[in-house]
Amino acid sequence: MAFSEIMLHFRRFVLKGSSPHANLFPDKLFHKKQKVPAQLYVAETHLADEINKSIEPFLQQTKCDTAIEMNPGIGLFTRKLLNRDERLRKIVLVEVMDHFLPTLGELHAMYPERVKVKHNDIVGLWRLAYQDRMDHGTRVAELLSDLPKHEYTDEPTALLFGAVGCYNFFKHLINSIIFQNGIFSHGRFEMYLVVPPPIFIHLTCSNDIGYMIYRSTSMLFQMLFEYRFITRLPREHFLPNQGQRKVVKGARLTKVTSINPEYLYLVRIVPRRDFYDLCPIADLQALWYFVKQNCVSRRNRIIPNLEKWIPGCGPRLIINNKPSVTLKPLYDDEDVALLPQYSSRCTTMSNRDFYPHLNIYTQFGDLSPSQMLTLFTQFRQWHEYGQSSFLASLENTLLKMEAAVEENIDIVEEDDLSSEEVVLEGDKETAPNSDKETKQRKRNAVTST
Repeated sequence: MAFSEIMLHFRRFVLKGSSPHANLFPDKLFHKKQKVPAQLYVAETHLADEINKSIEPFLQQTKCDTAIEMNPGIGLFTRKLLNRDERLRKIVLVEVMDHFLPTLGELHAMYPERVKVKHNDIVGLWRLAYQDRMDHGTRVAELLSDLPKHEYTDEPTALLFGAVGCYNFFKHLINSIIFQNGIFSHGRFEMYLVVPPPIFIHLTCSNDIGYMIYRSTSMLFQMLFEYRFITRLPREHFLPNQGQRKVVKGARLTKVTSINPEYLYLVRIVPRRDFYDLCPIADLQALWYFVKQNCVSRRNRIIPNLEKWIPGCGPRLIINNKPSVTLKPLYDDEDVALLPQYSSRCTTMSNRDFYPHLNIYTQFGDLSPSQMLTLFTQFRQWHEYGQSSFLASLENTLLKMEAAVEENIDIVEEDDLSSEEVVLEGDKETAPNSDKETKQRKRNAVTST
C-alpha cells in the first residue's frame, strides 16, 4: 500500500474517532464501501467554513433570496446559510436519510417561517421525473413547491447547494432543459456543488483530452451551462468514507481517475440565460438528438453523415464565406493556472462559430461545443430539413424514450464504458456489469433510420 493511501486511511480513522460530530452520523457512513457515493455529507465544521468563505464573493453578487440545500445531514453548512439572514429569506432542506430528519426538524422548530424540511432525494430527481411522466404525477412539483417560480430568462429561482457524486444527476440537468421538465421547470438555479474530479473533468473537457472522455454529454453541458471551478476540498472531510480505488493496469480512464483523488471540486453551475436566443425551445430536442446521434462515434465524418439525411449538402459546408464569431472567456478574473487538468475555461456561446477549413475528412469529435451548435444551426436552416429523414428518426427515438424503463435511456456511443463506467458515473444501478451487457446495450441502441 502506498504511503498516501496509508495516510488517507489513518485520517479516516481519526475522523471517526475524534471528530466532535462523529456520533451524530450513522455508522454505515463510516463503513460503507462505495467507489463514488451518490450523496456526500459535510462532516467537519472547518469544511463548512471553507465552503462558506469560498462562495462568499459569488453570493455577494446574487439577487436570490431563496436557498435549497440537498442532503444537509447534521446541518453544519445549513448554519452558515442561516447566518445570511439579510440575504436568504427562505431555506429549504431536502434530506434523503431518515437518520438526520429529527436534527433538521429542530432547525425548522427554531425558524418555522424561514426553514422548511422535506424528506426526499434531489440527487435522484431524474427518477422522480420519470415516475411523473409514467403516471402523470406531481412528485417534482411537490418537491419544488416551496420555491418561487420564475421565467427561464429571469434571475435564478433559487440557490442550490450540495455535494453529489451521481453522474445521472448531471444528465438530468441537461435533460431538464432539453425536455422542459424536472428541476428547471421552476426556472434557472444558481448551483454551488461539490463533485468528484472525474465528473467535472468529463463535463468541462475539450476534445484535446481524446474521444474517450470528450463525449456528447460534454458538448451539451458546455452549450447549456455556465460553469466555474472555485476550489479543491479535502475528500477526507466528507462522508461516506471513500473505498479504495483499484488501479487496473491499462485502464482507459486512468489519466482522469488519477487526477486529485484526495479532493472534491467546489464548482458553480448556472444554465445559460440567453441559450434560447441561440436555439429556440422548439429545436431543443432536435439539437439533443443531432449531437447524440452524430457522436455515437466521435470519429464519424461530418459530411458523409449529414449527406445521409440531406444528400448533396457537403459543398455548402466546404464553401462557407460567413464570418465566424470569436468566443471570449466568460470570467476575466479566472486564474487558468488553478484550473483542474484537462478542464477547459467556460466561454461565451455562439451559433456562428464555424469550424475552419471543414472538409470531407473532418470528424464530429474535432468540433468544440460551440462549433457543434453552429453546425446544427446550419443544418436546421437548410430548406430540405423539413422533409429530411432526420425528423422521422428523431420522432422514432422520442417514442422509444416514452416506453423506456428509465428517464436516462440514451443513444449508446461507441466505446461506452463497462466496469470503468461505475467510477465515472458513480451509480451501480445504471452501470453495466459486464462486457456482455455493454454489447447488448449497443445492439439495443437507437440508430438512424
